[in-house]
Amino acid sequence: MKYDRYKKAMDNVCDKNFTLTAAEMLEKAKASSDTERNITMNNKGKRNMIARIIGAAAACSVLSVTAVSAMGYGPLSGSFRKFFGKDEVTADIIDQGHYCEIDEVLSDSIFTVDLDSVTGDKSSPKLIFDVTVNDEKLAAENDRLMLSAYILDEYRYANELDNYSMWEAYGEKDPDTSNVYHICMDGPSAFMINGADAVVAVRKISFDSDTVNQKFTYDVDMEYRIHVPEEALKDTFAECYSGITLHSGNVDYDLCYAEYGSYDSMFQFTFDFLGTELAGGETDFYEAEYKFDDDWHRFADSFVLTVDGTEYTVKEKGYAGCNADDGRCSTWLTFPAVNYDSAESITFTAGNETFTLK
Repeated sequence: MKYDRYKKAMDNVCDKNFTLTAAEMLEKAKASSDTERNITMNNKGKRNMIARIIGAAAACSVLSVTAVSAMGYGPLSGSFRKFFGKDEVTADIIDQGHYCEIDEVLSDSIFTVDLDSVTGDKSSPKLIFDVTVNDEKLAAENDRLMLSAYILDEYRYANELDNYSMWEAYGEKDPDTSNVYHICMDGPSAFMINGADAVVAVRKISFDSDTVNQKFTYDVDMEYRIHVPEEALKDTFAECYSGITLHSGNVDYDLCYAEYGSYDSMFQFTFDFLGTELAGGETDFYEAEYKFDDDWHRFADSFVLTVDGTEYTVKEKGYAGCNADDGRCSTWLTFPAVNYDSAESITFTAGNETFTLK
């Protein structure tokens, strides 16, 4: 993920919608069901990152233990490795039985789109599509295409669609069939939930080259209404923390929670903005945000997550968002995925301080 995606994830629209303090967020999580893990956002980057944060906060009230479903060990695992060989994490999740075969096919005059299956874990759901392009010249010109889709619950799809943007993923051409493309798309943890229904609405299919029709992007209208069975998505482990404060020398960062998933381990922190020396009297966070992001990124270079003696350095550094009303802000980072359940000892080191997490 690139810098601009994180910046978008924490822009001014986030300010207006994500205004809970850490304490309020935890209280809301305790009183809410999984289906309430949602926040309205206006672009993909914000939805992807903040929906995940809200999902992790909700999970703080129920700490989960990985359970392997009995949904089957069919041919999906082999075909996934064939078409998405670099994504061994997802392939292993499928091997463990965490997937659901949907196999719902919709067509128009040019495209046939098969929503093949759902897999991944609770923090990073995946949707697998097969797209057949029924235009030989268009398929011949392109080794890949991009699929764009809304993924929401029924109510928000019917009533609040303008508040959301589409998820996007590239698909590569099948090595044996010249007009078939395979796509593995990230999905929102706020709406892709075990035991819940979701609407997947494919609206655009785009190409890098289109010398014949000169369209490049084709509008389509394919709506899939799916049910994600229990245990289709692999569990993550979420833990809330209090009393752990990291001192950068400029800012005190309070660890709020961590989510240990199959793809990475994400940690969220809160901090005060108003009145800090780093703010320099500025009351609009976004006029000084670069100072706080620079401080966080410099400080995060010293972080180490140690699991049973194995040290992990930071994988991704997040960018901050802030509640302008009270000056309470949040930021985050990720480490590589670790197995919380099997670990005997987990510590977090920041500078000269080490904190025991397990």
